[in-house]
Amino acid sequence: MRRSITVFPRLTGNEVSSIVETRKQYARAFNMSTECLINNNSTSKRFLHKVQYETIKEECPSLPTGLIQCARDVAVEAVKNWNVKRTKLKQKNPKKAERMKRPSMKEKCAMRYDVRTITLRGSQLTFSTCDKRIKTIISIPEFFTERYSPSEGWKFKGANIGMDRKGRVFVNLIYECPDYDIVENDGKIVGLDRGVYNIVTTSEGVHYGAKDVRRVKRKYNHVRSVLQEKGTRSARRRLKAISGCEKRFVHDQNHCISKKLANTDEDVSVYVLEDLSSMNMLRLKGKSNKTMRKWLSNWSYSDLEFKLSYKCQRNGIRVEFVDARYTSQKCSVCKTIDKASRNGNRYTCRHCGSRMHADTNAAINIRDNYITRVMQSGQAAVKQPHGWGATGRPETESMEKTLTSKPSGLS
Repeated sequence: MRRSITVFPRLTGNEVSSIVETRKQYARAFNMSTECLINNNSTSKRFLHKVQYETIKEECPSLPTGLIQCARDVAVEAVKNWNVKRTKLKQKNPKKAERMKRPSMKEKCAMRYDVRTITLRGSQLTFSTCDKRIKTIISIPEFFTERYSPSEGWKFKGANIGMDRKGRVFVNLIYECPDYDIVENDGKIVGLDRGVYNIVTTSEGVHYGAKDVRRVKRKYNHVRSVLQEKGTRSARRRLKAISGCEKRFVHDQNHCISKKLANTDEDVSVYVLEDLSSMNMLRLKGKSNKTMRKWLSNWSYSDLEFKLSYKCQRNGIRVEFVDARYTSQKCSVCKTIDKASRNGNRYTCRHCGSRMHADTNAAINIRDNYITRVMQSGQAAVKQPHGWGATGRPETESMEKTLTSKPSGLS
């Protein structure tokens, strides 16, 4: 498990110039490494160091050996990732795969440092450059040191150093800790249904609405289309200024919702989600219309899943996944699958007549599918959620509670 924090050290003009020169040589070492790996069809660090180290040292004489090795490691990872993407693209479009751009690094890059090239002792940070080792005093926020203290196993493992658009040098400190052991508790199981109109709907009937998110996305889509059509210098400056605003807003919403779910006051032991790993494949294969593909492209279900997983891990809550098929079409009471029973956000079963919100119905099905799977696999007994009758069928109740803005009590 890793966490990071960004700080801005105070440096002199000569130190900033030294970092700029180091970035240029670091990028050159990276590009030489990637060319060597691709031309020799290899992803071996040992082979690259044996063949290319002396050449890189001649081209970048003032670049420290530790940074050459860091650039080598980053290049190997980039080539491996490039090979995987290229192999997948060959199956769909071989000609496009042949024209796929090779990995490269610009001079305005962020450099990866490891424990050999950067050290942190208290508030003193020292790191290598082409000129000399720079020493500076940094201030780490108190909330970060309290939450990720060394007493809980967090260790400093490296950093990324670069320059932002304003010309300020930033240091992204990286801390690492072994994964927490989840302490099992005898709590209830809650199903979570993720959607476009409701970010999350629980099997308890709580809705976290996406009204604000959809409003912000519509706003920025309109602003971008108008500015791109205008095409003036001021329009381009405005596009550059608003870049990332929508992404940061969505990330904040996902953080707030996942924090609310992970820090719940209720006795929850397992959150069950749909396995949406094949969602991108359906979009690429053209299994949906243009409007649906646009929604799927703007749907941040994976980001919410990641944030919920690591936050629940600290609180002893497991996150499990079940098959997503028919969860929205199946009645959570009689288990009859009928696509026509769903009409927008309402689900009215044409077999038993039960009525409820469609997302709540899907969340209950997700929970029930997990309970059925656990019982059939012979695992440890699970605590049946409230509402299950003696017949083994869930007796759902209508609990409609919607949260369309940031949950209270969260920053």
